[in-house]
Amino acid sequence: MSSRWPRVLAKILLAVTVSMSTGEFVEVQKLSLDEIRTRFRLPPSCDPSLTASNTDPTANQMIVAIECRPKPATTPGPRAPGDRPQPRSGKGS
Repeated sequence: MSSRWPRVLAKILLAVTVSMSTGEFVEVQKLSLDEIRTRFRLPPSCDPSLTASNTDPTANQMIVAIECRPKPATTPGPRAPGDRPQPRSGKGS
């Protein structure tokens, strides 16, 4: 398999599930987004989101879904108080 394939698949793959212990999941939750990308070999454009599911409360294993969302676009910051857009001039005004 070509070394190019993981990069191609990473752009296509939106989510993956893995099985891990509760302790492992707690440790993964403490990681930064960059560390999560490195650990699960996710592309830099990925904004990872983790969701755990466990149907047996006595079990120590859970299924963890790792969803790779595109990074949010930067948006302008909040406006200062009193900083309102200028009113539009329209017909009849």
